[in-house]
Amino acid sequence: MRVVVLGAGTAIPARGHSPAGIYVNVRGEHLLFDAGPGTAQRLHQAGVSLWQIDRIFLTHAHVDHCLDLVSILFALRIPQPVRTKPLTVYGPRGLTRLYRQLNAAFHRWLEPRTYRLTLSELDETTRRFHGYTITTRWMRHSTPALGYRIEAQGKRVAYSGDTDVCDNIVRLGRGADLLILECSHPDERKIAGHLTPTEGGQIASEARCKHLVLTHFYPVFRGYDIRRRVRRAYQGRLTLAQDFTSFRLDGFDSHQAGVIIGSGRNVHPQYPTQEEDHT
Repeated sequence: MRVVVLGAGTAIPARGHSPAGIYVNVRGEHLLFDAGPGTAQRLHQAGVSLWQIDRIFLTHAHVDHCLDLVSILFALRIPQPVRTKPLTVYGPRGLTRLYRQLNAAFHRWLEPRTYRLTLSELDETTRRFHGYTITTRWMRHSTPALGYRIEAQGKRVAYSGDTDVCDNIVRLGRGADLLILECSHPDERKIAGHLTPTEGGQIASEARCKHLVLTHFYPVFRGYDIRRRVRRAYQGRLTLAQDFTSFRLDGFDSHQAGVIIGSGRNVHPQYPTQEEDHT
């Protein structure tokens, strides 16, 4: 299983920390979790074509997590190359309404011409696909939001999207090889519906995940020691993500594959770098 963080930031522009997006290659299928602005371009930079994507899973309908669905569906209408492979978009309740409103706003230019598009609204469930499963649980956010857990060949990856502290994110992350959590604001500037570093560490500790990956950093983290707060509760492997931080989960262990494009030196100074902490 290959996992690439396509966007480790928010809607606020910052080099190295773009809006949300996670690419997962599992059992020969290409999955996209969230599609914040610019995700299609970063997917291309990561070496993956839009025409390869089999399924898109949206956590919720906030702009920084779903806006590039418009760009993706528009691009797939382009005559060359022709897409014939079906595409399914999954998300929480309201997904179908969102698509219809966007399609109307863009004068029906999101409708497929050469492939089949399916919209699937999810509740809490487990879906079985080609050699892997996807489990969903409701998160605690300001709008209906789902977290996801992918399992294949004994490996487990969980992704929170946006959430506050809740039992369901602990359940999704239980024993995960990778637990990808949002980390929006410092402990001292807690915002309802989002996590702080200490809360992320507590969730990871309770879930007993093997490797915690934090993402979705806002600019208020400038000069802030995120790791020290996380370490109050969690002593396992820790990565502070940036765009293109990637991981490979093989049959033995998970390891960080590095950053596909750029390096910590290219990150906007107000954000943390992605270097892994094993201490």
